[in-house]
Amino acid sequence: MSEFKSLKDHVYDYIAEKINDGSLTYDKKIDEQPICEELNISRTPVREALIQLDAEGLLENVPRRGFFLRRVDEKKARDLYRIIGRLDGLAGALAMDFITDKEITRMKDLISSMDKAIINKSLDLYYKLQIEFHNVYINLCQNEDLIRLLNQQRKYFIRQKYSEQNEAKEAMDINELLRKINDDHKVIVEIFERKDKNEIEKHIRDVHWNVDNAKFDSY
Repeated sequence: MSEFKSLKDHVYDYIAEKINDGSLTYDKKIDEQPICEELNISRTPVREALIQLDAEGLLENVPRRGFFLRRVDEKKARDLYRIIGRLDGLAGALAMDFITDKEITRMKDLISSMDKAIINKSLDLYYKLQIEFHNVYINLCQNEDLIRLLNQQRKYFIRQKYSEQNEAKEAMDINELLRKINDDHKVIVEIFERKDKNEIEKHIRDVHWNVDNAKFDSY
């Protein structure tokens, strides 16, 4: 464990991973005791982590019942797309002055890995790779507050698993959807190669985070 993380931070990461891997479900209260036993800690850091996750909107503290995983309906997803698109687009524009051939090559490699993940139907791997793809330029934007705000908003989709189905996803083959998204990743790289600040901000905001696609991220 990293010595720079508090116990609360370790519990936060542990719970977030359980949310992401499907161990925690919407209809079942999050039981604090198994977490305490698994991590060999007291209830205090567990409670602190749950309160933080509640404040960030990932969990819901139901009076007299406890903490439950919060759903993101289509309206919420559309609202998040509008916010994330603007933040992500701004990060892309700010990163333009700092991105090098090294980062361009890294993004291309990630795109190739995502193509392979789609072919192999490794959907959860695809999800992790596409997060890493966006982090390449986001972490270059030289604006810590923007990075913090963007990461906070993206956490609402922590439970997004492309292997799960909702009505919107059932209407479209998941592999087809992911291929379209990855094709757009290629366009993003092409714009970075052209060093077009205005275009990268507009494309990420209006195309990549098009609110009409929010239905695929509701759950």
